[in-house]
Amino acid sequence: MFDYVEAIVIAAPVPAVRETLRTIEGEWLGRPPLSDERAESSCSRPAPVLNRSSFARYRWLGLPVDVAESVTWSVERYGYDSTVVRAHVWAEFRAGLRARLMELVFARLLGGVARDREHTRSQLRYLKRMSEGLKRGTR
Repeated sequence: MFDYVEAIVIAAPVPAVRETLRTIEGEWLGRPPLSDERAESSCSRPAPVLNRSSFARYRWLGLPVDVAESVTWSVERYGYDSTVVRAHVWAEFRAGLRARLMELVFARLLGGVARDREHTRSQLRYLKRMSEGLKRGTR
């Protein structure tokens, strides 16, 4: 299992960042943008959190390995007109010897956790560019 949080500060207001995140999340997943009804929220205001969970099946040496994966995007006001976005990412390999071996290979030999963290940071940088460009009208 791995579990981490990456964050970035974006010089754009929360509504603009939230809308950009919904749009590009849909592009990344090949789905329509998330609506407020599909985002998780504990109040009547627009949701500060977008959550994507999935169950993936990978192949390793021809054998299937199941992994539960999730990313939770939180969007919060930061200062007067900025936003901080956090991506909480976790993945858990199924129980069993093959899955444990795959997890060990992924984490230790392939540097998978470090690569996954860098992938998350690149998504946050892209979100920053898109949100700040939208603010300036240069998207």
